[in-house]
Amino acid sequence: MKTRSKSVPKRPNSSLASRISAFYTKLFAQWLTVILVIIFILVIGFSVFSQYYGIKPSIDIIEAQTGVAGVVKAIQSNNNSLFSLLNADGEIIALSDRLISENLVVYNIEFVGAQIHDKRVYVSYAKNYFLENQNLKLMIYFDITLILIEMAIIGALAILLFLISVLTIYIQGNYLTKKTFRLLDEFIEKANNISSQNLNLRLNVSNSTDELVELSMTFNRMMDRIEKAYEKQKQFVSDASHELRTPIAVIQGYARMLERWGKDDKEILYESIEAINKESKNMQDLVDKLLFIARNDKDTMVLIKDKFDMSELMEEMVKDTLMLDTKRNIESHIEPGIYVNGDRDRIKQALRIFVDNAIKYTEPGGNISLNLEKDGEYAVAAVIDNGKGISEKDLPNIFDRFYQVESARERDKGGHGLGLAIARIIVLRHGGRIKVSSKVGEGTRFRVYLPID
Repeated sequence: MKTRSKSVPKRPNSSLASRISAFYTKLFAQWLTVILVIIFILVIGFSVFSQYYGIKPSIDIIEAQTGVAGVVKAIQSNNNSLFSLLNADGEIIALSDRLISENLVVYNIEFVGAQIHDKRVYVSYAKNYFLENQNLKLMIYFDITLILIEMAIIGALAILLFLISVLTIYIQGNYLTKKTFRLLDEFIEKANNISSQNLNLRLNVSNSTDELVELSMTFNRMMDRIEKAYEKQKQFVSDASHELRTPIAVIQGYARMLERWGKDDKEILYESIEAINKESKNMQDLVDKLLFIARNDKDTMVLIKDKFDMSELMEEMVKDTLMLDTKRNIESHIEPGIYVNGDRDRIKQALRIFVDNAIKYTEPGGNISLNLEKDGEYAVAAVIDNGKGISEKDLPNIFDRFYQVESARERDKGGHGLGLAIARIIVLRHGGRIKVSSKVGEGTRFRVYLPID
């Protein structure tokens, strides 16, 4: 019985630009609110204290009296302030002239009170005194009508300023954020459209001047590397196919010859068998090299490293070369007792590639030198010849796969253009490096640096 998987509802995508704008707008609104409230409180406080200090001289005169009669007289003679004096029972003892003229109702309050009279707002404040064995209460009144009007005007302006500021910040911030993140939208669009047919897509950085330029440049550099690697891979496949096509064509040609005439003509039979064997070995050599490179690219190559005598290996290389080639002068200068830690067979394979190239491109009677010496923490193996040399334009590319200089394209030279690439892989896998110098008509020198154990 088939079960249907429950579809998970897709969460709606929210704009990153909108979220950033909303976050900073909210942050701005919070701080603006705090600032406006503080300003509002300071304005109110300043207004209240200005009124208080306006009547403070009158209060000081009242408090300077030592008797009840003096206090009553001081209050009744005051024409500028609003005062009333109550006894312990809440009865009015004295009123200031201004309080009487404004006809305010006197209430007995404990600390603070408020009242509205004739469209004006008053706040009252009580101060307790003890004179001549009597508990007295001085009521001080403040007309805060103007203060409230100021507060209303300031509050309205503050709200208007708040709304305009928040709206402006949000709109402008959202615009700038979207403008900033437009590069990310382009990034997403380009990334979605990338395929093997359009690896040349790049982000436009001409109009960007902020930190996102580095992101776009990093993306473009990444695409440069991907495109270059893809083109190399395509070229590798193309070159490998081309290299395999030639021996396959030769084998097919001789197979047809065998089918037609090989049964009756022994000369054709032997020629065909020899050619097929030769091309089969050529194909086997190419396939082995391709597999070696593929293992390196997949990072599955296994090196069997051990400490060995590099001097002994170089002596062995000299003997092998003398046995294989008798038409050229083989010289050597090998410093004894140099040991390295590595895969002996692979290092020998790399050195053999350099020696074979020296033999291939050095005319009979020429000189080939195999040297080994110490250079600091490295063992330096050198293969030097006085052969044809390598041109300056070819020198930077000789370690590229399937690359062959013009002199190597001759059919009798053989090879697939993979030898130096393989040698370079082996040396780099051992933590070493290769230096090469060459001049056309004078010869070539390869120096292989391997860390000394």
